[in-house]
Amino acid sequence: MLSPVLIALPLPHAHLEGTLLPRGFFLGLGLIYLAALAVDRLAATWRLPGAAAVLLLGLLIPTEFLTQAQPLGPLQVETLHRVSLALLIFYAGLKTDLRRIRGMTAAGLQLGCGGALITVAVAALALLVLSPLVPGGVPPAAAVLAVCCLGATDSGAIEDLLVALGHSIRGRLSHLLQFEVAVNTVVTLLGFGLVAGVLQAHPHGDHQALHGVLASRLPEQLGAVGLHVGAGLLAGLIVGALAPRLIDALVRSEPMLLLVAVALAFVAFGFGQLLGGGGLLAVFVAGVLLSNGRYRIGRFEQQALGRVMHPLNTAAEITVLLLLGLLVKPAALITVLPLGLALAIVVPLARLLAVWALLPAARFPWPDRLVIAGGGLRAAVPLALAVSMTEELPHLRGVVPALAEPLAGQLLALLFVVVLADLLLQPLLLRRLLPFSPEPSPS
Repeated sequence: MLSPVLIALPLPHAHLEGTLLPRGFFLGLGLIYLAALAVDRLAATWRLPGAAAVLLLGLLIPTEFLTQAQPLGPLQVETLHRVSLALLIFYAGLKTDLRRIRGMTAAGLQLGCGGALITVAVAALALLVLSPLVPGGVPPAAAVLAVCCLGATDSGAIEDLLVALGHSIRGRLSHLLQFEVAVNTVVTLLGFGLVAGVLQAHPHGDHQALHGVLASRLPEQLGAVGLHVGAGLLAGLIVGALAPRLIDALVRSEPMLLLVAVALAFVAFGFGQLLGGGGLLAVFVAGVLLSNGRYRIGRFEQQALGRVMHPLNTAAEITVLLLLGLLVKPAALITVLPLGLALAIVVPLARLLAVWALLPAARFPWPDRLVIAGGGLRAAVPLALAVSMTEELPHLRGVVPALAEPLAGQLLALLFVVVLADLLLQPLLLRRLLPFSPEPSPS
């Protein structure tokens, strides 16, 4: 991420003295983030999600400015997206206030689990049917893994939606959406890992039928997911149980709370990986326990933790959005545009189907269910998973390794179109639905 102005100037040295970073790196980085905040503010004045504006900003930054100096390599991309994803998941945990969702827990779990599965299944079927719209088609394994990214959203997307709508979604519906965000993010992460493992090609490169693949790989991958879940839960529970005592002992002021919270998030992530790979799940569990813990110092509670972590969550979200915008090539966008727009219609319809099937009509009348269906925004978390998808493509069945890179570019562009179109479409629909939405009846 470099400043176009500085790259255009004739410089005597390509790099700063004593560092491998190119000249203008920090200035360019700062200008890009300031521009992202500016377009986010502009989008808010137009009552549109800022995530859509930041995505477009990343797309509009000319890639030649990156390649003239020091491009983002695989290691840099992997580091940025993993750190950002961990912070997004941690914040989702912090926003899960169990006291505010009493009476809505069952609905949140049904939406978070069943809603994600229904949405992904319908979208995967649509992509498999419509894949001929892309020249060369999309291998089935790659299509399924790409759609798995669309099962999750993130807390920042919901907050962004509320800002764009002027906080029109009523309290209990808002809490239900926040809780669903947390649950479906975890379900999507686990499902993504399971699908990627099941669809991996064997080292011998043999081509079995689908039932043979499931019979040979599914038990193994279910065991791996079980280890992943167990390690994540254990690490998250240990860190989350110790966190309130550490906060009481170490934090003397609210600004210090940010440093301790970030340190605890990284400890949970690393501890989960050390125990067996459940780093992201550990971060989420630790965040939930932190947000619902009891502290001797009264002012350090869930609201304070969410408040101090909000800027870092915003930075992580902006980083992921910019990163995907920078990685997507405009030529690939043109190729996948018809398929992307078709999927952008299918995904909200699949979400509506899931809400209608899972939420009882007696408790949630049709206006409420329409609002909940329209609140299924997808932004930074699916796009962070999209980067992980590109790393898995060369190892999938039916994907020729030599063609994995151009296929990755097409699928990144496809997810870009779907997310951007839905970010712009759903708020427009919700503005028409919100005036008719009464508060759901208590359980």
